[in-house]
Amino acid sequence: MRDRLRRALALPREGAAVFEQALLVARRAARPREDGVRRLRPTGDRTVLFVHGFMAAGPVFEPMRAHVERTLGVATIDFTYGPMARFEDVAERFARLADRHAARGPIDLVGHSLGGLIARWYLQELGGARHTRRLVTLATPHAGTTAARIAPVPLARALRPGSDVIVRLEDTRARAHDVAHTAIVAGADRMITPPTSASALADAEVHWFDELGHNELLYDRGVYARVVAALARPINASET
Repeated sequence: MRDRLRRALALPREGAAVFEQALLVARRAARPREDGVRRLRPTGDRTVLFVHGFMAAGPVFEPMRAHVERTLGVATIDFTYGPMARFEDVAERFARLADRHAARGPIDLVGHSLGGLIARWYLQELGGARHTRRLVTLATPHAGTTAARIAPVPLARALRPGSDVIVRLEDTRARAHDVAHTAIVAGADRMITPPTSASALADAEVHWFDELGHNELLYDRGVYARVVAALARPINASET
């Protein structure tokens, strides 16, 4: 009963978050193409890459990216993919982008929902762990989501419990053991069912936001603070 009430109360806020996403995507479309433009001159050679979820686009991250840039003084870039592609094809495209930036210096990754699985595939299956220091996942269904069963497209199939992608990522988790993992969970999530799937990441630092919905997570100041803390966490003595 309490969980149902929490999710019901989150519905208006979740609707507002979806509307915010639509505005951000429309504003980007109305401007000259600037995906991944660096707004700040970074203090070093570090880049944070953001990967959106299913049926979204890179601009949904703009407020969070701006906050990360202002707070940490790092460069950021977003990555956009379409909903009809195969999971492995999207991951390969993302790997090419990430590897280009990794050639200039270390990278960190932030993935929302399906984007977190794409980021993990890059780390564990495409050699990205050797370039990456930190991964933050936001409402990512590490154990799959039953909600994906109603969508027949290939990307949605990757999100289902027991999918080849989910099983492979669980089996090869050790390949990214040197990457600091943080998992942020939306307790009122209606897209990741059950919401506990977003916490099912071995050896990750897990943070719950009980009252937040799936997309609302992207615009919450408390979540921003957690993301910044995760990205600022020292990995070795050279970063202290």
